[in-house]
Amino acid sequence: MILGGSAPPGHVAILHSSMERGESLARVLRTAGHQVTVVRPGAGALPTLLTASPDVAMGTLYFGDHLLKDTIAAARHALKAELPLLIVIGREDADAVVSSDEVIREPVDAGELTLRVGSLIARQVERRGLQKKIDQLAGLNRTSWAFSLAGGSETLFGQIAKLSADALRAEKGLVLLYDSQRREMQAQGPGFGLSREQAERVRYPVDGEPRDRWNFRINGPLLSNHAFSDPHLVPEMVALLGLRSALVVPLTLGPQILGLLLVGDRVGAVPFRDEDLGVLQAVAGQAAVSVENQRLHEQIKEANAQLQEYDRVKSEFVAIIAHDFRSPLMAIRGFAELVLEDADLPIESRQEFMQTIMDQTDDLARLANDTLLISRMETGKIQYEWQDMELAPLILEAVPLGLSRHSVVTDVPAALPAIVADADRMKQVLTNLLNNAVKYSPEGGAITVRVRERGDQHVVIEVADQGLGIPPDQVGRLFQKFERVRSDEHLRISGTGLGLYICRKIVEGHGGQIWVESETGRGSTFSILLPVNARQATQDAQEAPDAHKSNGADKKNGAARSAPA
Repeated sequence: MILGGSAPPGHVAILHSSMERGESLARVLRTAGHQVTVVRPGAGALPTLLTASPDVAMGTLYFGDHLLKDTIAAARHALKAELPLLIVIGREDADAVVSSDEVIREPVDAGELTLRVGSLIARQVERRGLQKKIDQLAGLNRTSWAFSLAGGSETLFGQIAKLSADALRAEKGLVLLYDSQRREMQAQGPGFGLSREQAERVRYPVDGEPRDRWNFRINGPLLSNHAFSDPHLVPEMVALLGLRSALVVPLTLGPQILGLLLVGDRVGAVPFRDEDLGVLQAVAGQAAVSVENQRLHEQIKEANAQLQEYDRVKSEFVAIIAHDFRSPLMAIRGFAELVLEDADLPIESRQEFMQTIMDQTDDLARLANDTLLISRMETGKIQYEWQDMELAPLILEAVPLGLSRHSVVTDVPAALPAIVADADRMKQVLTNLLNNAVKYSPEGGAITVRVRERGDQHVVIEVADQGLGIPPDQVGRLFQKFERVRSDEHLRISGTGLGLYICRKIVEGHGGQIWVESETGRGSTFSILLPVNARQATQDAQEAPDAHKSNGADKKNGAARSAPA
């Protein structure tokens, strides 16, 4: 017999004082495709009803019979669900003392019984579907609230993984985010049901994928109940996580894919269903918003920290500039007053004082020029004058004059080829490095300038001293604007924190790199990697912006690190 309407087969519990009569009704329903459990009303029926968890209960009611009422009430309470009831009234004068959904009178017609039961099951399926949606919405609301309370990125990713797995009664959950530099999805945080070591090793490459690997941008979410043999998944990831089954949905924000949300291995080895994808997609929608909010929050925190650092640097710079401008001005004024007020001042003293005034004026002009040069560099208004030049004479021109406690040793091969560079700017770089070597070697010592070829296309210039050295924790920021080594010995020596920044910008403008290797108390070696033809190197970099951009990642923070290979 075919079920009436479009009602699906269900599970019916028949409560009847006569097991024989109950089985007679059961045969009618089994013929219609239903599963049927027959039990007598009373306290003994409750365990059977709880085990069976039927869709519909059916019972025969006779006048004054309260067993059915008590049994159904207890079952509804224990099941925590509304259990539909079909009452078969055995006598004309019997009253329905139980709240029921349908009433049918004896003698029972098989066709009518089938239709009535089918109608109740259809309503129960609809009711359960509605309740499931309500539960899902409530779950999503709790999920959204939990996401909003997550403190940091790792906590948020852990919450997303756990709540996603809980929503689908899965054993494992994991969030992967897209890394644009590596072109792959990378696991975030410890996940749920996974060790931190497992999660940290999970990768889902985007480029160079096999043809049958799943493309989440094109194909959307993925359901796999046989993960080990599914070619759509990355075998290494499946093996690492030990997945038997998996649901994977993209975390999307508009057209952008932020990453993936994965849950795996349902409790009890129950397979995932298509409707589970909808649940996970709803969670993923909330998660994507939370992930983006967290990213923006981190950006704001980082920007705020940078603003505070800029404010500190600005205040420090103003203090340095004020001091460095004031000191020469006071010296100029003092010596000028001596010259003006003492008409009998010996000519030798007068010349010495005037020379001091000239030197201090030069220092002021140099400071002003450095400040203006930085402004031009950062606005892209600096132009390099490329020319063929020899390094050896340029180095000699950059060596400071009048050194008494220092010796300068140059080591430049005679066969070193000429290079194409801006001679004035490169002299400025070498002058800055040599002046620093002298200034930060207060006890004197040897300063060595060494030049070597690096392959056919580059030369390396090294300026080594035996001075104070640089603490390892301060090397990384040394080439940034206004930055100086923060130690008592270094801060006793005047400086603006502009010289090395200017060196870095000029060297990068030549398509080169600058870095330092140093040991506290034993001196420093500043190295410059310079193209033999800087004009050609900068043109090539402009024609390949993507390559230049990737190379610039290190330069952005100053290439103050160990020497490149």
